[in-house]
Formats: sequence, C-alpha cells, structure tokens
Amino acid sequence: MEHFSLSDWLTSLGYGLLAGIAGGLGYVMRENDKGNPLNGWRALTEIASSGLVGFLVMLLCQAMKIDPLWTGFIVGIFGWLGANVSIRLLERIVYERLGIKLRANTDKRVEAAKAQEEDRL
Repeated sequence: MEHFSLSDWLTSLGYGLLAGIAGGLGYVMRENDKGNPLNGWRALTEIASSGLVGFLVMLLCQAMKIDPLWTGFIVGIFGWLGANVSIRLLERIVYERLGIKLRANTDKRVEAAKAQEEDRL
C-alpha cells in the first residue's frame, strides 16, 4: 500500500476544501430556492460532510487514474450535490465493486419513503 506524502495530503485537503465549499454553496442555493431560512449548524454539517465525500471521491478518482483536473471537477460536482445525494451514488459504486446485489425493489422502496416523508411535511 502506498503512503501519502505531505504533498499528497495537502492536495487531498485542497480537494476536500473544494467539495466543502461547493457543498456549502449548494446548501445555500437549495434553501434559498425553497424560501427556507438558513441554519448555521446545518450549513456547517453540509460543508464538513461534503468535504468528507469530496475526499472519498478524490480517492476513487485516483484509484481510477483520472486526470487531476477531471478529479477536481468531479469532486466539486459531488460537493455541490451534497453529502446525502453523493453518498448514495458512491454506495452503488461500492456495492457493485464488492458484488453486493441490492434488492430489486430498493429504488421503489426509497421513492416510497421519500414520498411518505414529503407528505408529512
């Protein structure tokens, strides 16, 4: 296993910051579009969780030998989408890579749960 050098860690920090900033901006834009007031703790949580997802996406891009410029673009997009959406996309990649079969009706159950949650609001 390769070890990260200081330069690698600083680069990773940069990708994480990019994702965190994108996640924070995405949160602000989504809440403004809905007409909701901003919540500072939620914004900080979005920034931190998007930064973590950005780090994971950066590792995935490195494993796939994707160009660093493309990696930055992909990390920024995943950050903008927010951690909730991004982690669901990453889960599918991990399941597929590990050969874990999702139940055939998983998407239907998730959509039904979302619809039920929206009805409560």
